Amino acid sequence: MAKMRDAAPGKEFVFKLPNGAMVGRAKNTMEFVNMIKNAPLDCILFHAKGGHFSPWLDMMGESEISSRIKRMPVNDKTIRISLLKAIGR
Repeated sequence: MAKMRDAAPGKEFVFKLPNGAMVGRAKNTMEFVNMIKNAPLDCILFHAKGGHFSPWLDMMGESEISSRIKRMPVNDKTIRISLLKAIGR
């Protein structure tokens, strides 16, 4: 992971459920990893299937992680573990 920096105000990653309810937000990659670990599975699947993680990681200067996630198949049972492995956590 690149040197941790905070996203500009308003550019945090907002974790949401499929119904739009906000679960939490991450302003840096450490908070992002914590949300991947703790957010409800429906939330993680919603963002993974929608391809929402990679653009934010690219914006945060994490293009290597972003490309690993883009190539990763989305499996409902193992998505959380797969994401954490791709991030290196």
